[in-house]
Amino acid sequence: MRSILHIDMDTYFVSVERLSFPWLEKKPVIVGGRTLRSVVASCSYEARERGVRSGMPIVNAMRLAPDAAIISGSHGSYASYTRRILEILLSFSPILDPASIDEAFMDVTGVIGDRSPREMAARIQKDILDGTGLWASIGIARNRFLAKMASCEAKPRGIAELNPDDIVDFPVGRIWGVGPATQRRFLSLGIEKISDLRKFTRQQLRALMGKHGESLYFLCRGIDDSPVVPGDLSPKPLSISNEHTFSTDVMNPDEYLPVLAMMSQKVARRARDKGLAGSTVTLKYRLSNMQRRSSAQSLAEYTDSVRTIYSTARSLAHLAINSRIRLIGVCLSSLTDESGRQLEIFGGRSEKVDATIDHIRHRYGERAVTGGRTIAGIGVS
Repeated sequence: MRSILHIDMDTYFVSVERLSFPWLEKKPVIVGGRTLRSVVASCSYEARERGVRSGMPIVNAMRLAPDAAIISGSHGSYASYTRRILEILLSFSPILDPASIDEAFMDVTGVIGDRSPREMAARIQKDILDGTGLWASIGIARNRFLAKMASCEAKPRGIAELNPDDIVDFPVGRIWGVGPATQRRFLSLGIEKISDLRKFTRQQLRALMGKHGESLYFLCRGIDDSPVVPGDLSPKPLSISNEHTFSTDVMNPDEYLPVLAMMSQKVARRARDKGLAGSTVTLKYRLSNMQRRSSAQSLAEYTDSVRTIYSTARSLAHLAINSRIRLIGVCLSSLTDESGRQLEIFGGRSEKVDATIDHIRHRYGERAVTGGRTIAGIGVS
């Protein structure tokens, strides 16, 4: 039987900020963007008690917690602490999958020895606290799905263990892949708890939800055979995207195209950093009424070229945007690595130029070298 741990840092961004600014301790803290159009990236438990949630517009959060400290955040600092945490975790097991900047899965089956999983989890929690000053909650289970659920039960600063029969009374929305729309559909069918979902056969769930129904059949029974794959062997990302929220709504192409150019530049550079290229470009934008819209175009060949990505996104914008928008972004998807790409007949020179420019940007920042089309958007963060 496998022993899987899910390590989830408690209010990570807020906790890191409190290490630098101790006066934030026990106060409502909101980490988010620099403008009123930004959204909440993270918040303290004190802010959550007042109804603040991640993803909420900063303006709404400020209404709920007017005395909260608003911090723009330091991603460099967060990444630095993450590296230290991963080093600690790797000292326990090499089978480590960093799921995000503040959480990771570990398979400790072969290294646990005479210790119980809970004893190892307690040691990991203590080493992280001693090494960084940060608290982690840790879930223990026989698979990734249950371990993730267990870490939620452990919060904050706790350790919890779950078996398949421990989740029968959990809301069905706790299952991976069950979003608000699916949950509403389940509620209309009288399915509120995981125990309700277990009453359906595999065939019934497949007929109801398609392929997703088959995975739900196993997950609601606590069955998940997916392995913990070490981070450097994890599957490539499904997409690479970047977006920007304007301080005021815009409609004039002269206002949003330079920003779109900068977003395309960042996406292209990140794709090259990962050795990836994509064949689908998607324009993303949000209207004044907060409705999200998108428009996509498939390309004849894979690309990591900012020129191609931007020109495609610009064409989509000219066709799609006919009212004021508050956000714009670009996404590159249908990705492949270098081995799956067709070589350019006259390639070589542009690749060397891109590599040189990328090196400069990594060292001196995104705007150290930038295209003329981005000049009007040079203030974009």
